[in-house]
Amino acid sequence: MTDPSARDREAAYPPRAYAWTVVGILVLTAILSYTDRQVLSLVVDPIRADLGIDDTSMSLLLGTAFALIYGTAGIPLGMLADRVSRRNLILAGVMIWSLGTLACGLSHSFTQLFAGRIVVGLGEAVLSPAAISLISDYFPPARRGAAVGLFLTGIAIGVGGAIVIGGGVLHLVNDGLLAGTPLAAEAPWRLLLIVIGAPGILWSLAILVIREPVRRSQGEPTKGGAGPVDLAGWLRLAPIFLAVAMASFVDNAVGAWSPTLLIRKFGADPAEIGVQLGLVLMIGFGGGVLGGGILADRFGARGGGPAKVLLCLIAGLLVLPVGYAMTSDRFGLVLLAIPVYFALSGAVTAAGFSAILDFVPNRSRGLAMSVSFFLNVALGAGLGPTAVSVAEEALFDPQTGLASALALTVACGYGLACAALVVQRVLFARARGLNPV
Repeated sequence: MTDPSARDREAAYPPRAYAWTVVGILVLTAILSYTDRQVLSLVVDPIRADLGIDDTSMSLLLGTAFALIYGTAGIPLGMLADRVSRRNLILAGVMIWSLGTLACGLSHSFTQLFAGRIVVGLGEAVLSPAAISLISDYFPPARRGAAVGLFLTGIAIGVGGAIVIGGGVLHLVNDGLLAGTPLAAEAPWRLLLIVIGAPGILWSLAILVIREPVRRSQGEPTKGGAGPVDLAGWLRLAPIFLAVAMASFVDNAVGAWSPTLLIRKFGADPAEIGVQLGLVLMIGFGGGVLGGGILADRFGARGGGPAKVLLCLIAGLLVLPVGYAMTSDRFGLVLLAIPVYFALSGAVTAAGFSAILDFVPNRSRGLAMSVSFFLNVALGAGLGPTAVSVAEEALFDPQTGLASALALTVACGYGLACAALVVQRVLFARARGLNPV
């Protein structure tokens, strides 16, 4: 029988249709943010040639400049989201990252472009903590997981959607979209960034549709009955944090360099690759996160957090041969390997986040997620793209070794992730007096 008080509490939440509308707006905002973040990966070589920089400098623009501010600002901005209007915070973030993208399009030096990417990172650091906080107050606990899951799936789809949108806009720019305007003389890569950045300023008006909900109690019980997390508990969690962060590390490496790999190795057209690769990434990464979340629930029903860690380990081991397939000389196989990689990695990420939430009590979950997001950005966006370029220049031919450098990054990143997951299972089993196998 349904508890009448539970029905009353659910009825106090905003209407379901409106709540899902808000989630839809936030998902589209996430896709917009990833478009501004990822579009640079489509025009790596034109930017290198125009600014006279090498792959390592380019990797700093793709990852480090963005992560420098995103990682350091994420935790304080998450704390700010607990104290001010989250709707207004997201509105400000959209405006800031859109202006940053426009500034990137108007840049004529490495320093200017680096500074523009920092501004983009500052604006986008607002979105995830504020959006998840908003969603938690729009939905009762029984439906909150699905809503948060949809938002995270939207982020995953946004990785591929960014390339689709960027490729489509690049097509339009190459076909003379801005012909006859004062901007027509600018390089196509600059026009691409300007056209991508401008709509964000208009989209910020859509954020005004969102009403700031009443902040609700966070006193719900923790799944699995997790108790307080002491120092030893945090140490047992550390391997999961590391595994999820290494997944982000490799995701950023593959996401940043896979378009360039297909363009350089197979002579593919950048605009066409943007559309083709973007579509399969939307399906692969989005499906992987959603499917990983569903599987995590099923594994968790049987064995709680440790079972979800096992799911992470299985998916992580499957990633390794897929990474090797990226070195193939067959265009179709490489194009297939990239979304398959993201599907498996998406499952690792979804199950990893779910496992962390199972291992910590409610009052520690915000801190746990903040730590995890920080590590994901610091190791992922900050080091992932650069690791590929460093490996390429140090170990392989800088002109032809991108595929090998990418495969090596996948192997090292996921090798470390799988080792961390094995360690976590052993630590947890010892703490509970169980058999880790």
